[in-house]
Amino acid sequence: MPINENPLTRRLRFFNDIIYELLPAAYNALDWLTFGAWWRLVRQALNYLPTGGQVLEIGFGPGRLHAEIVQQSDVCLGIDLAWGMCQFTQKRLHQANLPSLLVRGSVFSLPYKNDAFNSIVSTFAFSGFPDGAQAMAEMARVTAVDGQIILIDIGVPTDSNRLGISLAHLWESMGDFLYDLPQLMTTAGLTVTVFEEFGPGNHIRAVVGEKKRVVIN
Repeated sequence: MPINENPLTRRLRFFNDIIYELLPAAYNALDWLTFGAWWRLVRQALNYLPTGGQVLEIGFGPGRLHAEIVQQSDVCLGIDLAWGMCQFTQKRLHQANLPSLLVRGSVFSLPYKNDAFNSIVSTFAFSGFPDGAQAMAEMARVTAVDGQIILIDIGVPTDSNRLGISLAHLWESMGDFLYDLPQLMTTAGLTVTVFEEFGPGNHIRAVVGEKKRVVIN
């Protein structure tokens, strides 16, 4: 264990190095363990994703959503920091006879050119990034003009209901970050076009930010 490692960093390291990296099948089992409730939350991203175009999924995890995105886009790429998830999802795509364009890498240094994607999708991954502003700026960089970033993640409900607040802070206690996603998008130069809350206590949110064309008068 690193010297002077704080409890939050320790929890994040445990989750990323043990649960997320080494046990992708267990993470994939969340769909079964929650009787499909987890998948219903994750698949909300598809409601905001246009058909066609070039799509990047960041933090694709076990790949169930990624397989769906591949089938409704012209080109779909994925990036995830965990090698175990890359292997698991690559196997899933191969078994479904779907093209595999996966990369192991970091959201803080995306290996793609500027304006490369029409849509970027990330579900329940952004809250795990320790620097939300840097992650959002890098995602905005690779989003094409008139393209969008689609995020499904946790947050404190705007109606401040007790259940939602308790659930959001439970996630936070396990190492997640409760970001103000609309504010991060605005700072990164995006226009927020969708903000919707759902799930238990409305502590899950869908936020879509569009990269508008800059008009110079």
